[in-house]
Amino acid sequence: MSSSRAADVSKAFTNEDTPTPDDADALPARRGSLPITPAGYARLREELTALTQANASVVGVRRARVLVQILQSVDVVEPKIVNGRVGFGARVTIEDEHGQLVVYELVGPDEVDLAVRRISIASPVAQALLGKRAGDRAVIRRPKGDVEVTVRSVS
Repeated sequence: MSSSRAADVSKAFTNEDTPTPDDADALPARRGSLPITPAGYARLREELTALTQANASVVGVRRARVLVQILQSVDVVEPKIVNGRVGFGARVTIEDEHGQLVVYELVGPDEVDLAVRRISIASPVAQALLGKRAGDRAVIRRPKGDVEVTVRSVS
């Protein structure tokens, strides 16, 4: 395409409104604060401290900018179990129909870590477990089919 033809391209096919990774605002603006556990807040602060003390790469500088934005837009919420029910910050052990046990920790969206089964309070799994107690059953809706689980413990 010649340079004179390039000027004829419709604006609908351009992406000028999307910030590039080097823009000062690395995250879209949030519509309010999101919850985070004290432990999650501490982990993010430690990561930011490590990035700012080191001679960070371009990626490290970007990550630090994102961390600053996250830390400014979260609300630290102490986990608490009320009447033994699953809530924010709870560790929940569930058992599926095959007897397999899985432990999840329900956390804010900025501290999700699937490798250690920290899942967002807004996730479908967490939503199915909220308010349940040990002994209660819940149906977890999954793309490969629903599964019924039993809550074994809440801490």
